[in-house]
Amino acid sequence: MVLRAGMPTVVAVAALLSALAGAALPLPARAQEQATVHIFFSAGCADCWPYVEHELMPALHDGGLDAQPEIHDYTIPAERARLLQMADDIDLPRSIADSLYAFVPVRGGTLLVLGHVPAAIIGQALTAPELPGRLVLWQPQMHGEPTEYRLWAWRGEVTSFAIDTPFEEALTAAANAGGALPVGLANLGELLPAVVFTGLLDSVNPCAFAVILLLIAFLFTIRQSRRRVVQLGLVYIGMIFLVYFSIGLGILRAVNLSDDPHFVARAGSWLLIGLGAINLAEYFFPRFPIKLHMPAAAGDKTNEWLKKATVPATVGVGFLVGLCTFPCSGGIYVSIITLLNAKTTMGWGVGYLALYNVLFVLPLLAILAAAGNRLTAKRWASWERAHARGIRLWYGLAMVALGAAMLLWLIA
Repeated sequence: MVLRAGMPTVVAVAALLSALAGAALPLPARAQEQATVHIFFSAGCADCWPYVEHELMPALHDGGLDAQPEIHDYTIPAERARLLQMADDIDLPRSIADSLYAFVPVRGGTLLVLGHVPAAIIGQALTAPELPGRLVLWQPQMHGEPTEYRLWAWRGEVTSFAIDTPFEEALTAAANAGGALPVGLANLGELLPAVVFTGLLDSVNPCAFAVILLLIAFLFTIRQSRRRVVQLGLVYIGMIFLVYFSIGLGILRAVNLSDDPHFVARAGSWLLIGLGAINLAEYFFPRFPIKLHMPAAAGDKTNEWLKKATVPATVGVGFLVGLCTFPCSGGIYVSIITLLNAKTTMGWGVGYLALYNVLFVLPLLAILAAAGNRLTAKRWASWERAHARGIRLWYGLAMVALGAAMLLWLIA
C-alpha cells in the first residue's frame, strides 16, 4: 500500500492494518484481478477513512478485486492535480464531484465510486455481467441512512434510483438515459454561449481598441506591398493570440490546483465587477486616478519597433502589446477561465479557451482583411476616437452585469 503525505498517523496505521487483514482473508472462488485502486479524499474528513476501511475495501475484496489501494489527500496541491488529471483522462465533467473518489479498475475499464456508496451496491456492481467500460456509482449523502444512489455511464443525464433498487435494473436504465450530458463533456449548451459572448465582448473593449489602433498605425507605417502588409499583420495578430492563449493556459492551470474552484470563480467574478467599476468611474470622473490603459512606456516602445517593419520587430510588438494590455482587458478573461475550471474538464477548458482567443482577435483580422483600403482604416480610427468614452461606459456596465450574472450562476 502507498500512503500519501499529509495522512494522519491514525489513518496510516488503520490503512496498514486493513491491508494486512485483507491479505490474510481467503480468496473468493472466482479468479481475482490484480489492480490498484486510487482513493482520494481530504485527511480532514472524519467519516471518509472509516468508510474506506469498513465498507469500500471489504466490498472490493468480496467482489473479487484483489485491490492494492493508494490513498491520496487531495488537499495537497500535487495530489489534487493528480486527481484532476485522472478525472480528465476519463472525461469526467467537473459538475460530477464529491468528497471521496475511488478509481476502481474493472475488466479493462473504470468504475468510479463517488461519495459513500453502500458496500452491497458496490458488490452488485462488481459482479454485474455487463458492466460498461466507464461508470460512475455515486451516493452523495454522508450522514444518516442513504435514500438513493446515482449512476452515469457517459450518456444522457445522471440518473437517480431509490436505495433499494437492484443494481442491474438501475444499470439498464442508466445505459439508456436521455437528456443533456453533464456540463463539460459533449453538450455545449451552457458554456458555449458564455464563451462566445464574452470573447466577442472582450474583443471590442477599450483596451482592445488600443490594440486595433496600433495595428492601423502599423499598417500605415510599413508602406509596403499588400502581400507584405498581410504577412506582417498576421505575425502581429498571431503573437497577440499566442500571448493571450498562453496567459489563459497558465491561469487555467493555476486555478485547476485550487481546493475550491468555485471560490476561485467567485473571486474572478468580483475582479470583473471591480474592473467594470473602474471603467465606469473613468467615464463619470475623467480625472479618476486609476486608469485601465496601456502603459505609456510600452506604447513608446511599440511605436519604435513598428517603424522597423521586420518580422522580429513585429513579433516583439505583438508580444509587448498582448502582455501589456492584459491587465486592462483581462478581467473578463480571468472570469471566464475560472468559470470553465469550475464547470468543465481541463480538455474542454483548453478548447473553449482557444475559441475565446479566436473571437478576441476577430476584429484585428477584419482590419487586416481591409488593409488595402486606407480610407476604411481611417474611418475605423476616427469612429473609435469619437466613441471611446461611450464605449467605456457600456463596456463597464457589461462587465459589472456579467460578473453579477456569473456570481448568481455559481451560487445556484
